[in-house]
Amino acid sequence: MSPAPSPLSLPDRASVGPQSWRQDAACRGADLSVFFSPDAERGHARARREARARTICAGCPVLTSCRAHALAAGEPYGVWGGLTELDRRHAARRRETPRRAGGRWRPDLAAQSMGGDRRG
Repeated sequence: MSPAPSPLSLPDRASVGPQSWRQDAACRGADLSVFFSPDAERGHARARREARARTICAGCPVLTSCRAHALAAGEPYGVWGGLTELDRRHAARRRETPRRAGGRWRPDLAAQSMGGDRRG
């Protein structure tokens, strides 16, 4: 399996336009293996690598833009904007979960969030 694209893998597109944030990324020039797991990486090794990546991201001036890109694009691999693959999956599920108001289930809001409307 070839490595997934990194935030900086396309320098020509990164220098202009809506993704110009990439040129200011803290990971620019970093070893990309810190951000993407090798095949079969598990457990403590994965946790250590992701912690190193998050440390780089924590001080990044474009963290918010990188994170927004990863969530909007549905980036399936790597650490983007300080979020791991699992973090992004959880964030996607939270966006898809029907909302509750005052701690109680609101069928009207649930229907709206699922694309329907149960109001008369």
